[in-house]
Amino acid sequence: MKSMDVGLACSEDSDYFYHVTPDEVDELVAALQQARNPNLTIEPFPQHAGTAVYALTFTDPAVPRDRKKGVFVARPHAHEPAGVAACTELAKLLAGYGPRPEADAEWRAHVLKRFVLTLVPDVNPGGSRRAPVKFWTGTQIPREQFKLWMFGESGGTPGERFPRVDTWDMRKVTPPKLLGIAYEQINEHEFVEPNRDHRSTLFRSFFALDPTWHYELWLDLHQTEFANSDRNCSVHLSSAHDTLPVDLQRGHEQAARAILAQWSRAGARPVAEPVVSYRHDEVQRNFLAKAWLPISSRMVHTVTEVQNHNPATPPAEQVRLQLIAVLAALDWLDGQA
Repeated sequence: MKSMDVGLACSEDSDYFYHVTPDEVDELVAALQQARNPNLTIEPFPQHAGTAVYALTFTDPAVPRDRKKGVFVARPHAHEPAGVAACTELAKLLAGYGPRPEADAEWRAHVLKRFVLTLVPDVNPGGSRRAPVKFWTGTQIPREQFKLWMFGESGGTPGERFPRVDTWDMRKVTPPKLLGIAYEQINEHEFVEPNRDHRSTLFRSFFALDPTWHYELWLDLHQTEFANSDRNCSVHLSSAHDTLPVDLQRGHEQAARAILAQWSRAGARPVAEPVVSYRHDEVQRNFLAKAWLPISSRMVHTVTEVQNHNPATPPAEQVRLQLIAVLAALDWLDGQA
């Protein structure tokens, strides 16, 4: 399969329309539902606030599951929009809505026959609705204000960032002056960071779908600023990577390096080697390990980081790099025995 040959013309057109905001994702999902594509299953997962998270699963139902490989792709953080656009672009390509559907027909048929591919473009539309912009370009909002939008502003100390935690309760803290868009509200009082608490819609959707589809690869699409760095993308391994059996470590690393190699070929500036997340930050490492160790111990889990909120990597390039990462991961998995 030559995934890099599929139509990515959107990355070359500054006026191209990406489906990113919750309303835009809802609009695309409605169109996909109306088309009644036999290769697509759409499953909604409601959030506490009433917004719907959509899991879009593409596969050829005529091909037995034991002849396919399962992939789960999601965008966890509401302040990292390029992952949403990458997922919706892939959904359009797989549904035949791409910029050149006839040219991509062979690739599309191959993916549908070889994979069960679940795309969850936005696991926290409740957070996304609070974002002041569609994409963060690094030109509209100062970096310190961007950080307050991410995880909130302290209600007790104006201008200070709200502490980053896996979960917090409005009854037990001074309520934030600005509610960080990264957090998902899960009940009247509690909020969680989606990729750190199994009560989030990210994990709820996975645990609901996994018994049916039996995923072998989980790819999370993240973004960060790469402040004071000339790099614009990286691949991260589980914070518990060093504790995994050697054969599992090898699989995680191979998938990561496949993405890094494709980024380099595409002219990106990736960090040369896969990164073990929070290796020197015990608090954050423990938050992540608690959520992810049960998953990374049984399947490959890979995290992309693409530059956000920086004019050096404009929105179209952010989306292109996330798309390349997903396609590279599919190519890698397709080549595994």
